[in-house]
Amino acid sequence: MDFEIAIPSYNRNEIIKNKTLKLLQSYNINIDKIKIFVKNEEQRDKYIESIGTDYHFILTGCEGIMETRNFLRSYYREQQETDYVLYMDDDITKFQKMCEDVPDFVDTVNYMFSKMKELGLCLGAPSAYNNKFYMNDKITTSLKYCIGAFQLEIIDREKEEIHCDLGHFEDFQFTMDYFLRDGGVVRFNQYNIVTKYFELVGGICGQLGGMEPRQVEMEQNAEYLVNRYSNMCSKKLKKWGVDLRLNFRYKL
Repeated sequence: MDFEIAIPSYNRNEIIKNKTLKLLQSYNINIDKIKIFVKNEEQRDKYIESIGTDYHFILTGCEGIMETRNFLRSYYREQQETDYVLYMDDDITKFQKMCEDVPDFVDTVNYMFSKMKELGLCLGAPSAYNNKFYMNDKITTSLKYCIGAFQLEIIDREKEEIHCDLGHFEDFQFTMDYFLRDGGVVRFNQYNIVTKYFELVGGICGQLGGMEPRQVEMEQNAEYLVNRYSNMCSKKLKKWGVDLRLNFRYKL
């Protein structure tokens, strides 16, 4: 599979250099396979200072994660030569199988895309956990959360394009909408990533002005999704705020 890696990033020029790009470099990923999506020329220049000019930057003109995620969907739908996209966050330090580093990044991602194609489904992701206690060697197509931090999409231009209409929890919304459109989503429960969620530098917290405003948005968006998608999801309170849980027993 000739897939492309799309990395949206905001004010994280040093983080992306020391985390996601460092990870990809450790696997000798061809730079031509990577595109970094930034808001404007000012952001691009900041990133060039940190990582150089070898990478391909795309200016989005977008404010916030909702607009950015939708931009990415439309961008790749219009790129007729690209049918397979891996959306990665900028702060991933490891890609693993049952919490052990995978030996070959490209082979593993190609395997995941081939299984998705075999199953006839367009959205896939590794486990949301990086703890073997909660993981297994099964591939599922039920309504299980596909993390936005490492999300695979097969572009099917014959089907309706899917956009999100909120910021935080946009990956939950994508999971539910792809499930409704395609009849399932693919979870590779034996694979996982290592990343720092709720990083205060840049990203969503940086755009919203800190953790407290993000927690407010989390609560509002969770309420919206529960009301809109009814028995597909429910709210769950965690120590860092309101979270969502998908109903993996949900049937179309």
